[in-house]
Amino acid sequence: MVNEIFNGVLIWDLETAADLGKSTSTHKLRVFGCYSFDDEKYYLLYDKNEIRNMINRHKYLVGFNSVGGVFHGDVMDGYDTQVMYYNGFSDMINKDKDGIFRFKNKVNFDLLMLFKKRSSAMKVKAGMLNDLLMRYSLDFISRTIGVVDDSTAKIDDFDYSLLKKEPNEWTDEEKILIEDYTMRDLEVTKKMYEWCEDYFKSFRDYVPSEDVEKKTYLTCSTAVFTYKSICNAMGWKEEYSNVKDKVTYGGGYVSFPSTEHATGKIYCLDFNSLYPSIMHQCNIFSPDPNGWDGNGKFKVEGKYNKEKQGDIEKLIKSMYEDRVVFKKNGDAREYSLKIQLNAAYGLLGNPCFANLYNRTSAADVTRIGRQWIKLSRKKFMKAGYDVIYTDTDSCYLVDPFDDKEKMLGVKDEIIKEIKDNVPFPYEHFDMGIDDEITDMWFFKGDAGDKVTDSEMDKYDYINKPKKLIKKNYIYRTIDGKIKVKNLGVRKKSLSAITRKLFWEILVPRISKERKVKFSETYLRNLINELLQTDISLAEIRYTAKPADSYKSESQIQAQISRRYGPGIHFLIPNTRGIGVGLKKNYCTIEEFKEHNLSIDDIDLTNVWKELKYFIKSNQSLLTDFFVVNK
Repeated sequence: MVNEIFNGVLIWDLETAADLGKSTSTHKLRVFGCYSFDDEKYYLLYDKNEIRNMINRHKYLVGFNSVGGVFHGDVMDGYDTQVMYYNGFSDMINKDKDGIFRFKNKVNFDLLMLFKKRSSAMKVKAGMLNDLLMRYSLDFISRTIGVVDDSTAKIDDFDYSLLKKEPNEWTDEEKILIEDYTMRDLEVTKKMYEWCEDYFKSFRDYVPSEDVEKKTYLTCSTAVFTYKSICNAMGWKEEYSNVKDKVTYGGGYVSFPSTEHATGKIYCLDFNSLYPSIMHQCNIFSPDPNGWDGNGKFKVEGKYNKEKQGDIEKLIKSMYEDRVVFKKNGDAREYSLKIQLNAAYGLLGNPCFANLYNRTSAADVTRIGRQWIKLSRKKFMKAGYDVIYTDTDSCYLVDPFDDKEKMLGVKDEIIKEIKDNVPFPYEHFDMGIDDEITDMWFFKGDAGDKVTDSEMDKYDYINKPKKLIKKNYIYRTIDGKIKVKNLGVRKKSLSAITRKLFWEILVPRISKERKVKFSETYLRNLINELLQTDISLAEIRYTAKPADSYKSESQIQAQISRRYGPGIHFLIPNTRGIGVGLKKNYCTIEEFKEHNLSIDDIDLTNVWKELKYFIKSNQSLLTDFFVVNK
């Protein structure tokens, strides 16, 4: 018995004969593979009438890179539907003005787009998907979310040249290879789709039935999902505005770090759901010319009803309370409520969401948030604590008294002062201990920040000249875990060698030795050892569109496309002039070996830039020398 959520769903994929140097319009359809949940059966189809019939009797067409939308018609974006359009199915497909191809009268669902839209809000056992997904490929995503292993993953050694032949030219053995490859892709795509339906199943509880039917709980952004949920709960008709004016106002407050290395008893205190808490405690969705104006304690631009709490505010408070219960009970709905609570503030400041937009109210949410976090810093500093850093809703402080209860007592005074000055104080509003830390490191760089300079207080004027950069740090928890914020080591563009060196070698050393700076000689030796073991670690990933789509012929992607064809390529930067490039050259690993290049020929300029925060300065090395030889 098929779960009704899968009724009418067709998983589909194509195999094509593709000349990578030419437009998608020249690519030839070879095999249409699909899985029908209605039939509970896989199909491999060659006849166009059979393909039409299969599509026509299904409502939902689910593929991977089948629709696209991020690159607006790029040859590699929404590839499958493009190929169908140019291979005799144009009467079934709309080609939109934005360059996106969609089957008519169908729900077109592209799994690739789901992960691109939502990975920043999706978490698996190993961490946030946005941090884990180095590539948005079928193989990488399916492995990362754990729906396949080595024996069930996408086949990676398929000979694509087989597809250059017409189907009637394939040998029996070649046909089996092609069909096995297609079937495996279908199996992986099916597992991925089932995983997504399960992951987002709680989203279905918050949107109207028509959105469940259209599967918009899967296809829309988290912001649109939250808006749909709120409108549904409030009984409103969804209304959207076409106004595209850019709305600007101050964001969260981030202080300048006070020290390069803090050690001791360090706490990270975090306001519980800061922006949602401001919204319902300050009645932000309920403007009133005679209402609350900060109570003489906080500065606000608007005024808000202080006699009756608004229905939206009650809804947000109810969401928070439900989330606490769901989280305690392991209920999947906790995740969907977390998404909505985090997204609600964004709706308030976006003109697109007509029922909720209020620029003054949105600005007041962040304005109040900045004042609350500054209040916490001021109170802790006055009580004798060293507040080394604050960021939006978090306060990092060193406890010189080594007395948790005393510290929590100061925290309670801060919460009481806030509650005493808002119109609808919430009894469970609080600051929690997010982490207990032994060491926290900040790094020097460009400390300029024009957005928040106007919000600087006396502590910022003291700390800014230290040139320690915001939102870039490392800390070690009391159980030895290393937490990293930015520093470039989470970027998808990070080189493979830096990724391996930092996460597999340096992070364990940072935890064990409680230091983040290493000698250039040590790092150089590590790099050489890693490259001697695996030269492919030097490769850099490039995505190239058709060469004629670039305005400049000298652009590196255009050069790559002309030499190697459109698509994804992994190239080694080198100093020997091999491959493509003008000032810097990039070659394939095959070219690297063919020209007998060595590790010394690899251009590691970018690797050293990526590691710059972790290299000891000459002064540090001199200090270490005298300490050792004292």
